[in-house]
Amino acid sequence: MVTRAASGGSVGRAGGSLEGAPAWASSGGASAAGRSGELRTAAALDELASRPGGPTVLHDLRIPIRGFRANIDHVVIAGTTIILIDSKVWRPGFYWTGRRGTWRGFDRVEHADRRTLDAARTGLGALLRNQRVPPTTIARSILAIWPSHGRLFTALYRPTDARAVPGPRLSRVLARTLPRESAHPAIVAALRPLVR
Repeated sequence: MVTRAASGGSVGRAGGSLEGAPAWASSGGASAAGRSGELRTAAALDELASRPGGPTVLHDLRIPIRGFRANIDHVVIAGTTIILIDSKVWRPGFYWTGRRGTWRGFDRVEHADRRTLDAARTGLGALLRNQRVPPTTIARSILAIWPSHGRLFTALYRPTDARAVPGPRLSRVLARTLPRESAHPAIVAALRPLVR
């Protein structure tokens, strides 16, 4: 699943940070579920990247903020546009956001309100401003959500730092969102050292 390409193709190994015993996972099951979501997202992204003139995809990047432990699951670069993608695997149910947070039915889902992608945008933005790259647009991030089994509904889920996209629809959303250009090589070169 890893190809070496300056423009087009994919770089890195999806789910690599979730192998072993990560400190954040509440159990081995949570780690395995998270890894399966990253692999499913990677399969969709790598298929897009393999097309002629397709984007470049980077998997499993560290966030360039000192002391920050979370990672960026996937970065997609097309032309000078970057989209950050976080992969999730959630239990089936109806997810919705109200004034007091996000819920699955009538159960509060605190993990749905984390703001990792905001930090990632800040860190990457600062890094790119200090590099010799053309003006770059970091588009609205995507939270790709896969069901652990059954179906889940996210039409009323409103994460503050991303757009929620059901995993099975990710390829179609990106095909409509991304410019039809190969990634700018200077941007790929600037971000590639962040790949773990």
